This record gives sequence, C-alpha cells and structure tokens, in this order.
Amino acid sequence: MADRDHHLRHRLQRTAESPGLKLSTFKEATLTFLALSALSQPALAAEHEHEASYGRIDWVPRDQLLEEELEELPAGCCGAYVSPYQSDPDASTIEETAIEANADHTSSSGGQTIVLEGNVELRQGVRMLRTQRAELNTETGDLTLDQEVTIREDGLLILADQAKMQRDSGDALIDNAEFVLHESRLHGRAGKLEKFGDRLIRLSDGSFTTCEPDHEFWRMEASEVEIHPDDSYGTAKHARLLIKDVPVFYMPYLAFPIGDERKSGLLFPSFSTSSRNGIEYAQPIYWNIAPQMDATITPRYMEERGTLWDGTVRHMSSYFYTQLSGGFLAGDKGGYDRRAENDIASGEKTPEEAYPHRGKDRWMINLDQTGGKRSRLKTRIDYTDISDADYLRDITSSDIDVSRQSRIGKFGEVSYSGDAWEIGASAEEIRYLNERKQKPYKQLPHLFASGDFRFGDWQLDLDNQFTSFDVTEYYDRATNRLVVGDRFNTDYGLTWDKRWQWGFFRPRVGVKTLSYQLEQADYDPEGREPDEAIYNDSPSLVVPQGSIDMGMFFERFGNLGGTEFIQTLEPRLFYFYSDYEDHSEIYSPLNDSNKYIEFDTKYVTFDYNQLFRTTRFSGYDRIDDANQLSAGLTSRFISPVTGLEHLELSVGQIYRFKAPRVALNPNRQPEEETYAESEFAGRIAARAGDYLQASGDVLYDQHKSEVSNASATIEYADDSDRLVSVTYTYKRNVRELDIDDEVDPALRLDRSRNQLDVGAFIPVSNSWSLIARANYDLTYEQELDTFAGFEYSDCCYRVRLVWRKWLNFDYNDSTVLETVEPDDYDDGIFIDIQLKGLASISERVGSLLGKTILGYDEREQNLR
Repeated sequence: MADRDHHLRHRLQRTAESPGLKLSTFKEATLTFLALSALSQPALAAEHEHEASYGRIDWVPRDQLLEEELEELPAGCCGAYVSPYQSDPDASTIEETAIEANADHTSSSGGQTIVLEGNVELRQGVRMLRTQRAELNTETGDLTLDQEVTIREDGLLILADQAKMQRDSGDALIDNAEFVLHESRLHGRAGKLEKFGDRLIRLSDGSFTTCEPDHEFWRMEASEVEIHPDDSYGTAKHARLLIKDVPVFYMPYLAFPIGDERKSGLLFPSFSTSSRNGIEYAQPIYWNIAPQMDATITPRYMEERGTLWDGTVRHMSSYFYTQLSGGFLAGDKGGYDRRAENDIASGEKTPEEAYPHRGKDRWMINLDQTGGKRSRLKTRIDYTDISDADYLRDITSSDIDVSRQSRIGKFGEVSYSGDAWEIGASAEEIRYLNERKQKPYKQLPHLFASGDFRFGDWQLDLDNQFTSFDVTEYYDRATNRLVVGDRFNTDYGLTWDKRWQWGFFRPRVGVKTLSYQLEQADYDPEGREPDEAIYNDSPSLVVPQGSIDMGMFFERFGNLGGTEFIQTLEPRLFYFYSDYEDHSEIYSPLNDSNKYIEFDTKYVTFDYNQLFRTTRFSGYDRIDDANQLSAGLTSRFISPVTGLEHLELSVGQIYRFKAPRVALNPNRQPEEETYAESEFAGRIAARAGDYLQASGDVLYDQHKSEVSNASATIEYADDSDRLVSVTYTYKRNVRELDIDDEVDPALRLDRSRNQLDVGAFIPVSNSWSLIARANYDLTYEQELDTFAGFEYSDCCYRVRLVWRKWLNFDYNDSTVLETVEPDDYDDGIFIDIQLKGLASISERVGSLLGKTILGYDEREQNLR
C-alpha cells in the first residue's frame, strides 16, 4: 500500500502545482453527495488491457497485493479492491475542512458562472472529485460536471460520464454511474443515479455483483433501486438474478437491509428435491415488526405433499429471548416412501396402512424462551408439540440431517437465586418418536431448593427436591402395573474442604432421604385390573453416608530430545460408604404385581469420572449402598514455556469391600456391579504440535479379559483449513430392547456397537476442496452414512456438491442393523450455492458437514 500511496501522492502533487485557480470558498454541501449506490457488470477486457482496465476501479490482482493485504484476503479470491487513498484517523471532520480546487484553466461568464477545465480536482477531507470540465453557478448553486467524472469517499469510488448537483441541497443527478464499495467488495453500474440530499438515493437500470471483474458468475439487476441511508434499508423493483448471464430468478419487489438492520419484505427463496417430498420451493417473507421483534412466514410447496405454512416470531431484549415457531400442512397428500410402496405391492400392507397420514392435517409448534439474563429471577421454556410421531421424519426429510431427533419435549422452569442458594419450579414431559421406547412418566410439578454455603474451609450443601409423577398421554401400553405419586428427596452434607499447593483432603458426612406418596395409576377399565394394595403407600428411606476424597500433586522437570517439559503425577484416593436400606417397598410398590418404581432413574455410564462419584444412578429413585475405595492416577506433560498440556494419562479402579445390593431392577443386577474389583477405567488426551489432537476413553474387564467400552477421536486441523477427523466407538452387549422384555443373554452377546466414522475436508488448491465421510458399523458390516463431493469457493460464489447414501428407516418399524435391507437406504445428490454478498440458495450441505466433520463449523465462523 505504501508504494501505491507514494506514487499517487506524487502524481497529485504535480497536478496541484500546475497553473490554475484554487477555490477554497465552495460550501461543504457541494460535495456531500453519494454515500451508496448500485450497479452493473464491467465488460470483460482483452488480456493485454486487463491491468489498465480494472485498475481504474481499484482492482489489484493477488500477485500485486502487499503482505498485509494478502492476510486479509478471503480464501479463493484472486484479487481485491484497494483504495489508493487512506483516511487519516487524526484528520479533521469533513465539515471542518476547507474545499480546495485545482484546474488547468479557469474562466467566468457574466459574473455568475465559474468554469474549470482540464484536470479539474476538488478536495475536501476524504472526499475527492475529478473531471475534465466543471461549471458552477454562484447564484443558484448548480454544479455541472462533464467528462470522466471520478468521485471518491472513504471506501467508495464512483465513475460517471456526467453529473449535475445542487450545492446547497446536496441533490445530484449522475448518468452512467459505475461504483465500487471496497470493504464489501461490491461493484456495479446504474444508468442513472439520483440523490435527494442525505435521505434517498435512487438508481435506474442498475446491477451489482461481488465477483471479480474478469469472472462474473452472478449479478443482480433491477429496473429501479432505492437506498435509504438514514433508515438503513433498500428496495428493488423488478429484481432479476442472472447466473452466467442467464436469468434464473425474478421478483417484482425486493426489500433488503443495509448494514445490520432488518427490513420487511420477500427474502430469497430456496429450492430442493427429495424422493419423499418431491420438488420443494420455499418463499420466506420477512416482517420487521419492531426494533426488538420480527417474524418470518414461509409458504413451502412440496410436490408430493402440498403446501406447508411455516412461521417464526422472535422477540429479543436485554432480559428475554423468545422464539415461537410452527408449521401447518392441510390435507397431506402422503409423500412417497419406497418401503411403503414395496409393502403395498407385496400385499403386506394396504395403502391406508402404508400411508397412515394421507389426507390428514399435520402440524408442529415450538416455543423457545430464555429469560432473566441480568436478573436473579430466571425462566426457561422449551415446548414442542407435533401432530404425529412421523412429522419430523416426513416434513424435514430433505434437510439430510444425520442425527435424527429421537424425541421432543415440553419443559418449563422458573428459578430465583441468591449468592449461595437457589429455589425454583419446573415441569417436563418427553415424547419419544419411537413409540416402543416411550417412557411412562411426566413431571408436574418439580420443586427444588438448594444451597451451598461456605464458612472458611467448611462447606455445607443442602439439596431438597419434590416431584409429582403422572402417566404421560403418549404412553400407549397397559398401565395396570404402574404406580404414580409424589416423591420428596433430600441430600445434606458437611465437608471440610482443605487444599494446599501439594494436594487436598476433603472428608464429608451426609445423609440422604427418600419418601413417596403413591397410588395406582389410571388404567383401561376394559383391560386387566391391578391387584389390591397390600403394602405401605408412603415408603421412605433414610441413609447416612460418608466419604474421604484426597489427592496429591507431584511434578518434575524433564527433557526429551532437547524439548523440556513438566511431568506431573497426581494420585487420588476416594473412599465412599453408604449404608444399606431395604428397597423392597420401592421394588414392589403397593403390591407384588406392580412394576418397580422407575420414575426418572437409570444407570450412569461407567467411565473414569465415575470413580469419584457417590451414586451409580441418574435420578433419585434409589439410594446407593456402598463400601468401596476408588484409586486413580493421572500424569500430565506440560510445556514450561507455553503452559500447554501435551499429554494426559489417567487410569483407575474401584475396590468394593462389599458388593452393592441396591439395583434398578431387583431381578437383574448388572454383572459388572458385583465385581469386587471394578473394570479398569482409562482416559487419554494428547496434542501433537498445533494441529493434531487425540482423546480416548476405555473400560477393560479384567475378569473376562476383554474391552467393555471404548471411544477414540483423532482430529487434525491446520492453518490451510485441512480437516480430518476419525471417531471410533465400541460398546459391548448393547441392549436395544425395552427393559421389561425378557431376552436370552446368549442372544445379546454379539449385539455390540462397533462403529468407525471418518470425515475429511481437504483443500487441494486455492479454490477447490475435497469432501468425504464414511460411517460404518463393523459388527454388522453395514454402511450407516457415506458421502463424497467437492467445494469450489472464490470471492464471487461457493458451490458444495455431495453424493450421499444413508440408512433411513422409520422411527417405529423396529429396524435394527442385522435386518437392514436395500430399501432402508436412500441416496441422492445435494448442492449448496452461495452467492457471496447476496444470499445462500441452500445450506443443506453446510449443515451436514458441520455435524459430521469435526472443526468444520469453526472454519466457517472464521471465514465470516
């Protein structure tokens, strides 16, 4: 930049020293024109005229950019618009700066008109105007510019054939205007530009693009564009999108924002296609209701289903964020399902059974609210309801989502917190989209009050919870063996939390209580009646507990291959005792026929962190009995220069002095819970250099000499945006069926989750990148999800195209991997097109990559 500035300043200095008249009495309004405009494509120049032609609009090829300019250049760009004038941050404002004028010749006519001819240049601060001829009427203030008009402001360049301006009002009329906005990379033309003071800029027959001057992939044209700088929005009439000079989209009226403001009007539509819904067209309509409130209404036509009406309303303030969204499809035409068609053809199902929602109205509603950002009083609502369990599968199938949503919920909470305490109330109901996995209970209400009080090294924690459980309407099985009621549980503890630089010592004594008020659940009168209640309807437990948590920190300096490091050694012991209390009235509530109480409780997955916890359960329907000692050892390797941790290794085990007797299901205590010595739990986290990192967890069952659980992730991400991720998961004897189903253990031995997931995004040039992902189940030798494709990106546009094959089966058809058939797979070709500076036609592929390739979302954020 410095070289170009020096060259241009030297040339301007020679012009200023040429004979002419210096006018310092021009009013500031004379040059207060043109803050923004629009627009059209320059014609492609011949190769030998390239540099001279595009240099006039401040275009600088990539190989001529300075080092600091290259660092700011977006990926894939072959050049940039660079203004040769740099504003001085210490300079006076335009209003405080006098106007200077230079010209080769000056004359006057009748004492009213001043004529400037030959290399005319007018300056005022960051504003500069050049032309070959200028006439100023000193009485009316009219200024006429003729031939080779150039107008510059900070970050703005305008070229024109002629311009007429009014000195006092600031109005202007400019013919054949060409412009560049340097920072936004916007370049275009307008047949006529009208400026009305600082209020309105009107462009006739205008077009604009963000493409390079010699590579115009797209441009937007309009018969009339109006810019409202004060209100930060613009409008376009008869807007046409052209790709490679071919019109592909037309909108009679388009409103668009300037800067960060939002404006009501039609947004850019989206197009897609899928085998289930056919061709889809969605036209979003934006409504800026108020500065803190807006709405988007999207009619979405689906060839195989009909028209879906989507809507979203948002309200944002410093205290609350609220979003209400929903969709409605009247008279669903049913869509297309390959498996359903095969079932109809084979006679296994009738059309009505294969397409149960055909002809029915379908809908969804969601309320998402977070309140109390700056208050002790906080609220949270996440409420979703749908017409049927297949709504998300059918209506959102074209989103090519890889993490199928398995459930929806209705949740609301209000809480108030002090410095060391919190009280609140909540309600929750979960609906599983696989109806076979539906849990029977909802929580309404759930009340809680907790506190964590510190007195020097002493810590007193108090936890109180009251929950009322009832059967959810979504549970469609028999309820004659279920109980409902209220549960009250507490957890009080006193801890001496003593810490030193070399270690810590934390003994704790506490007591847990659990009590119920139970009754038989409502049941189907036409079904089997429940047995008579013969046991206590208000069972309760009181369990004293104690623990000692202690650890030490050792470190040493080392040197490996000339690289210094600090190695730590962190042994930790955790003794936990919890008295045993008889749970028989919880295992057999009210009578011997009822199912054991399981309102919200399940086993916690065992891993290294579980070594130092005081319960094996999530939820509060059980109180552990335990007499055990956990031993863990962690070693870290840390750079003494940067403080970065390059390697962490941890291993540990639980030694049970007595096997626990409390179980979730009294008839099926997990085998691993009965071991005197638990499985070995290990964890590793490593970083090699700045780009490669890995992590993993493993459980090794020494009693069976086999691995129980394992997971590992390797991630590579460098400065060139090369992304590679490898994820492996293994879990032995995965149980897919409901806990009540009786299963022969021999049939479960091979039902293991053993899956490999590899994803990659590899740039192979400045603009081209390869995309690939393979998710494979090694146990059943089945593909789960595979895609491959490419991305092309430059300053003008970005295209992402992938071919994908994925396992796509019904939520409720009980499909498991060992019974997968070809009809359970879908495949397709998907494309995203982003017109940079304008809009994205689709974000389907981008959403897919963000969910499957580690680091891709961070890359996208850095490119913005």
